[in-house]
Amino acid sequence: MRWLIWSGLLLIWTIAVEFPGRSPEEHPDPEVLRILKQIAAKTMHIGVYAFLTGLSPWAPLPVRFRWVMMFVLIGHAWLTEWLQELLSPIWFRHGSLADVGFDLLGIAMGATLTWRSWAGVAGANSQAGTSSDPAPPRDR
Repeated sequence: MRWLIWSGLLLIWTIAVEFPGRSPEEHPDPEVLRILKQIAAKTMHIGVYAFLTGLSPWAPLPVRFRWVMMFVLIGHAWLTEWLQELLSPIWFRHGSLADVGFDLLGIAMGATLTWRSWAGVAGANSQAGTSSDPAPPRDR
């Protein structure tokens, strides 16, 4: 179920960033509105990737494989921007390395805020099979 939630959120974000934009002719916004839209968009890039990164250790994976999730997010950040650039003649969206940088900042922030879960520190993620704590001694 956790994989389904994490994958669903990633899919929703992928669709959101790849959704067609307006053609330049349909976009006569004043400069202030354009700047506010840019700030909101960059904040979303950072926030969504921070949230996905913070949610990643919640997936039922052993600690030694959790870092794979971070590399999946890094690849996703780059791939979505590349797709935007590839599809720009059709969807009027343009990929940006700056957006990849904002995505990476979000990943770093999410990992920093949830480092205990990433490292498997006791109490951070109490799911069976995902903690790095050794099994308790058995009664003999």
